[in-house]
Amino acid sequence: MTPPHCRGSIRLLGMSLNYARFISPYIHIVFILAVLAGCSGGGDNQSGGTGNSGTQGQSTPAPASALPVLSVATDNGAEISSKEDYASAKYTMKSDAGQIINDSTLDIRGRGNSTWEMPKKPYRVRLTDSAPLMGMPANRHWVLLANYSDKTLIRNDVAFEMSRRLGLAYTPRSTFVELWVNGTDRGIYQLTEHIRIADERVNIPQLDEGDTAPDKITGGYLIEIDARRGEDFCYESPKTGVVFCLSDPEDLLEPGWENQRAYIEAYINQTEDALFSDHFTDPATGYAAYIDVDSAVNYYLVNEWVKNVDSPQFSSVYLYKKRDGKLTFGPVWDFDLAIGNVDYTNNFGDPGDPAGWYVRKAPWFARLFQDPAFEAKVKARWAQLEASGAVEGIFTYIDNRASRLSGVQTNNFQIWDILNTKVWPNRVVTGSYEGEVNAMKTWLRTRTNWIDSQLSQ
Repeated sequence: MTPPHCRGSIRLLGMSLNYARFISPYIHIVFILAVLAGCSGGGDNQSGGTGNSGTQGQSTPAPASALPVLSVATDNGAEISSKEDYASAKYTMKSDAGQIINDSTLDIRGRGNSTWEMPKKPYRVRLTDSAPLMGMPANRHWVLLANYSDKTLIRNDVAFEMSRRLGLAYTPRSTFVELWVNGTDRGIYQLTEHIRIADERVNIPQLDEGDTAPDKITGGYLIEIDARRGEDFCYESPKTGVVFCLSDPEDLLEPGWENQRAYIEAYINQTEDALFSDHFTDPATGYAAYIDVDSAVNYYLVNEWVKNVDSPQFSSVYLYKKRDGKLTFGPVWDFDLAIGNVDYTNNFGDPGDPAGWYVRKAPWFARLFQDPAFEAKVKARWAQLEASGAVEGIFTYIDNRASRLSGVQTNNFQIWDILNTKVWPNRVVTGSYEGEVNAMKTWLRTRTNWIDSQLSQ
C-alpha cells in the first residue's frame, strides 16, 4: 500500500511525466528526483501546506500541480479584503521543479469590478523590489487574474496570443501559477504584467509635472476607456459620451497639472472632431492625423474575433499617446468573458452569438468603417493572418495550452467546485474541463468561419 505521505508525490510524478514536452529535460529530471526524494524521506519531513513566506520555521506547501507555486503570507495572516488598501506580505516563488526563484516582500490588494465579487478573488501585487518573475522582465507591478467565470482558464491567455500574432506593440506577458495565500491553496491563477508605462511594457515617456513645453507636453499619456470611472481623472467626451480615464499620469487633478490636463482633453476633442467631420477620410485632416490606423486595425481584429464583451468603448479599452505621436490602440486586456462566455445581450448585440458584428458598433469603429479605406485595411490584414497560418495556428495554441492545464486543473476545480454550476454569465455548463475547452473551440471555429465569410467578400 502506498504510504499516505507519498500519495501526493506519486500524483505529482504522474503529472510531471504527462507534461514532459512543456519543460526542459533537465528540469524535468530534477523535478522527478525531487519528488521521489521527498517521498523516501518519510512523513515527518513532508510539507505542511502553510507556505514558505520567508519566516523561519514555516514549511513549504506540497505543490498541488506541476505549475510554478506562488506563496503569499500577509502580516499576521490578515485577510486581503480591500481593493484600495494594500496588505503587507512576504512571498516565495518556486518553479514547477520546486526551486526557489524569488523570496522577498510585497504589498497585495484586491482588484477588478464584477470579478472582485466572485468567490475566487483577483489581486494587484506590488513588489517591494523590482524583480523578474518567471522569465518576465523585472518590474514591481503585477496582476493575479482569477479567471473564475472562465472554466477553461485560458481565454485571457488565448487573446493575448492573438494580440501577439497581430503584432500589437505591447501585449502583457503572463504565466500560470498555483497560488497559496496564508497557507491555503487558492488554485490556478494567471500571473500577468500590470499595464503601465515602462521600457518593457507601454514604452512611452513618463510625463512629469514640469513637462509643459511644446516638445514635451504631447506625451506620454496612458488612457483607459472606462465607463465605471476607475481613475481619479476621467473625461467624458461631449460628442460621443465615451469616458476616457488617465491611468498615467494619475495626478491630472492636482495643482500644477492643469496644462497637461487641458492638452489631453483638447487632443481627444480634436480627434473626435476629425473623426466625425465631413472630411474624416482625408489622410491629412481626418482621423488618420490623430489615430495610429494600423494599431486600430489590429486592436479591432483581436477584439472582434473573440467578441470581447466590454471592448465597444465601454471598459478595459486602452490607448496611449507617445510624445509627438498619435493615439495608439492597445494593449489588449480583459477577456474572461470573451469567446462565447456570455449569456446576455446589450446595446451592441449578443456577445454570446458567434455570428454578427459587435465591436464595430462602438462609436469610433462604427465611424471608421464608413471609410472604405479603413475597411479595406481590415480585410487585407485578416487575409495576411489567414495566409500566414496565424488564424489556424490559434487552434493549435488552444490545444497546447489546454493540454498544459488538463491535469493540473483538477486541483483547481476541487477547490472551486463549479464545473457543474452556472457561474455568471456562463453561456454553457458542460460539467468537465474538456467540455469547456471544446465548447470554447467550437464557438471560436464558428466565429472564425463567419468572419471569413464576411471579410472575403
